[in-house]
Amino acid sequence: MRIGGACQGINEYGYCTGDTWVRCDPQEGIIALNCGPGQCKRIAADGSGACRCGSIDVNGVCASATGASVANPRVHFTCAPGADVLIASNCAAETNSSAGFCSTFVTAFGHQTSCFCNTCSVPNAAGQCRSLCSNPSDCRYFATGNFHTCGL
Repeated sequence: MRIGGACQGINEYGYCTGDTWVRCDPQEGIIALNCGPGQCKRIAADGSGACRCGSIDVNGVCASATGASVANPRVHFTCAPGADVLIASNCAAETNSSAGFCSTFVTAFGHQTSCFCNTCSVPNAAGQCRSLCSNPSDCRYFATGNFHTCGL
């Protein structure tokens, strides 16, 4: 196994080895993320597991495949609350768009972090990319802050 190498038998959910979560990212290959002392949680006898959620909730956060804060995050980390482990979704793979990235949609009612196909474009229930806003010209993307709005 080589970090960044072909995934060969390692799935996207991964496993724990000590305090490290090892998983496959569709674009980056094998990823090893240090969860911190005692924070990699095994959820099955075969070692399957991931980092504990900590402060990350079901809305999640955007980051690089290795969990780093970056200007153009490509991975959406969310918490599987029943298991209290992280799930990492590569947005390019999730949206079937090479331009896929993670961002936050802000409305007057709150915010939702998820994978976007491209600026102002999200996948619908069938997985096809569509405009984020009912009136596409209302969509605004703010690179500083990495968020979208519709007419705000």
